[in-house]
Amino acid sequence: MDLTKKILIGIIIYALIISIIIVFLQDAMTLDYTLFFIINSVTNIILDPFFILMTYAGSSVLWILVIILFWLDKRRKVSIYLIIVFILDSLSQIFLKTFFVRARPYESLSNIKFLNSDMDIGPSFPSGHTQRAFSGATILGSFYNKLRIPLFIMASLVAISRIYIGVLYPLDVLAGAINGIIFGLITLNIPIKKIEKKLKKI
Repeated sequence: MDLTKKILIGIIIYALIISIIIVFLQDAMTLDYTLFFIINSVTNIILDPFFILMTYAGSSVLWILVIILFWLDKRRKVSIYLIIVFILDSLSQIFLKTFFVRARPYESLSNIKFLNSDMDIGPSFPSGHTQRAFSGATILGSFYNKLRIPLFIMASLVAISRIYIGVLYPLDVLAGAINGIIFGLITLNIPIKKIEKKLKKI
């Protein structure tokens, strides 16, 4: 299956998921708010700092550092794929957040737990942190099989952390996770041999 077909399949799957959510929007939103309050209402002296820390595992700064570390370690192929998926993530985030413009929980709800980790601003749908964590896990997991499960566990914890600290809803992180996996798989099927050859000369 060539790259074009895989991209089309990814788009179709994503469109179907969005369509299902829209069809059952009322029930989906009710469940979204219910799950948000269940997760966000938990307060614990250990979990609070843990999830504040975990949310940084999906930050742009961390993934840029990961890209640089792989580049300096001469693992250029991994670094190139991470750069490509980072760009795809960023562009898709700009488009989707501008299109949906969903307010964050702490902006529209009262009496919620809000552990502001890094002054999250802008629309909440979809979750950028979650998308970066899952796209990164998809890329790195394909190169390092033994780390695949730990990487996806980490990505899942990033997703939960966004709800726990009060900056996103469950639907936001679900969309981010799906986007991250789709863009990760698409990126892995992009031929980069020519780029690698040019980089070897540097």
